[in-house]
Amino acid sequence: MDASIELADLPNTLDVTNTDAQAEVKRLAALTAAEYETERKAVARRLGWRTSALDAEVRKNRPRDPGDDADQDTATVIETVELWPYQVDGASLAEEIRDRLKAHVVFGASGDADCAALWIIGSFLMDTWRLWPRLLVTSPTKACGKSTLLETIDAMAHRGFIVSNASPAAIFRAIEAWRPTLLLDEADTWMKQNEELTGVLNSGHTRRTARVIRVAEVNGEHLPVAFSTWCPMVIAGIGSQRDTLMSRSVIISLRRKLPSETVTRLPINLHDQLLGLRRQIARWAADNAVTLGAMEIEPPACGNDRMQDNFTPLWRIAVALGESWPDRIAAAYAAQAMAEDEDAEPAGIMMLRDIAEIFASRRADRVATSEIVSDLMVMEERPWADWRHGRPINAQSVAKLMKPFGVNVRVLKLHGASARVYLRSDVAAAAARYASQKCNPVTFQQNQQVSDLSKRNLEPRVTREKSDNLLKTNEGYGVTPKGCAHDDYAALDDPNNPDTWA
Repeated sequence: MDASIELADLPNTLDVTNTDAQAEVKRLAALTAAEYETERKAVARRLGWRTSALDAEVRKNRPRDPGDDADQDTATVIETVELWPYQVDGASLAEEIRDRLKAHVVFGASGDADCAALWIIGSFLMDTWRLWPRLLVTSPTKACGKSTLLETIDAMAHRGFIVSNASPAAIFRAIEAWRPTLLLDEADTWMKQNEELTGVLNSGHTRRTARVIRVAEVNGEHLPVAFSTWCPMVIAGIGSQRDTLMSRSVIISLRRKLPSETVTRLPINLHDQLLGLRRQIARWAADNAVTLGAMEIEPPACGNDRMQDNFTPLWRIAVALGESWPDRIAAAYAAQAMAEDEDAEPAGIMMLRDIAEIFASRRADRVATSEIVSDLMVMEERPWADWRHGRPINAQSVAKLMKPFGVNVRVLKLHGASARVYLRSDVAAAAARYASQKCNPVTFQQNQQVSDLSKRNLEPRVTREKSDNLLKTNEGYGVTPKGCAHDDYAALDDPNNPDTWA
């Protein structure tokens, strides 16, 4: 029945409560399919039921075919592991997970294996997080090890379950029923163009919004039913996915191995081999869940707010693990911020960023439109020189792109004559709001407060009380950019800034 039908329009149905009705249902369940089809309408009319309600009750009472027993099949995959009997050294455990991942595939960036290792640990802590990122595994072409990586993650993650195709309804029903770690392979062939599926996947980014509502038949009535979409999810495919999904993900890139590189083939019984490892992860997660849930530290602003959100749970796991893990995740975080594809930025944001750089290089409080156009056209790796069908960008296009940000052309004196100009103050105000700087190459620096959560990190303080670390946090570790502050653009209009233009 169409979900749009009003509930009040549906006829009331009777439950199977009386002895006669129950006996009739059991009799019908013993019939062959042809015999039941002959009798179903007459019996439904006699009982005062809808035929769909009768069909449902008969299905419940039919003897199960062992060959069709889906519950028996999934029980061998959706496991509940027994906790490891002893306390676990988390830093060594994470190292073992990372080594296992790197043994079988070639990662595109050095920090990707670190992110994946911490993500696997975090999959055992879903009751702890407010937000949990997708793990998006990408490669430029086939034969780069995506399926191999998924199998490896499946053998270590919480209740791993790999599928190569699924409908949106199957996904949210599986999450509701099994609470697995879903690993979706071949995403480039079946996922990107599916609007409904995209909505389901996007909904599971934060716990509060991780639900969808569908109309389902409950005891013969069509009622709205909520299904959870809150689960760890790995998505693997060639190339990129939708922007909304990528922004909710920690991105792991893979590369085809060189002849000089060696990877180990997966053993046929990998999942069984790593049962002990899963038990150890479950033990560490259980021992540290309360501590992690009480943490309020976040990674520094580096890139955009969504990326900061995605790395927050990994950052907290790294701090709890201690040793080199805070530095490693800081490096991976900064690298992913740097690697964001600027071509994916809206053209207006890209131009706003470039015009801010023009003002910074010229050190003037106003710049003529013609000069801005000229400077834009000579920027390398930018589209301005062939903006429209091979033609360079012009003053009208600049004005059109800048207007939504409140950056408008003004007619003012310049070099003793009237000219159409842009003002430094307008550009600085807009850029500070819409085009914050990305992280440049970083150095790492221990914060003045060694985290009490890390039992292994006992080294003395190394930073001043008033640290100049522009991306430091109050706890754990921070990353320091070279020549980049979160408020760089706002500083351009600061009268106390010694670099303020005359």
